[in-house]
Amino acid sequence: MWRVIVGSLAAVFIMIGQAWAVPTDVSTVGVLNCGGSCQAGTSLIASRNVPGDTGNPEGASFQDHYSFVLTGPVNMSGKGFALDFGSTFNVENLSFELFDPSMSSLGSFSVPNGSGSVLFTPFAFSSLVTGAYTLLVSGLIPQAFGGGLYLLEGDLTQSAVSSVPVPAAMLLFVSALIGMFSLTQMRKRSPHA
Repeated sequence: MWRVIVGSLAAVFIMIGQAWAVPTDVSTVGVLNCGGSCQAGTSLIASRNVPGDTGNPEGASFQDHYSFVLTGPVNMSGKGFALDFGSTFNVENLSFELFDPSMSSLGSFSVPNGSGSVLFTPFAFSSLVTGAYTLLVSGLIPQAFGGGLYLLEGDLTQSAVSSVPVPAAMLLFVSALIGMFSLTQMRKRSPHA
């Protein structure tokens, strides 16, 4: 009797496990380079042909992490692409997110889902300072597809440097120095009693 109960429980757990399947993780980590140093006048390009998992009913998910170092203040603008080719390539829920050197999110953008076309979304990040940045690219390859392809192209342009105003405290400090200098000169000239 107990063998029938154990066998039945095993069959139930297998069915539950199949119903709660999670996507296969096909993530990567990489480094982006700008054809030299990442500065104004250069471009960042991130692309990947992501493999699918046709054996998993949930497909394949990915979270690709790319790092790059900016050597000067820049603005970054460009486009994120999801390339869908008929019944073989498809990327869904494609999103790009940029993190600053302290790993705080600077914002994200998503490419719309579709099929049989090239889908893209423009993006812009302004006033990026010198330092190491991380780009997170995530998405899902549905089960029926053998993989997907994404591409990010970002142009780096010179960031406008704002002038720093001289605070009013600096003017007060300078006037106090002039006043103290004047007092010492007056004491030197006055006769001592």
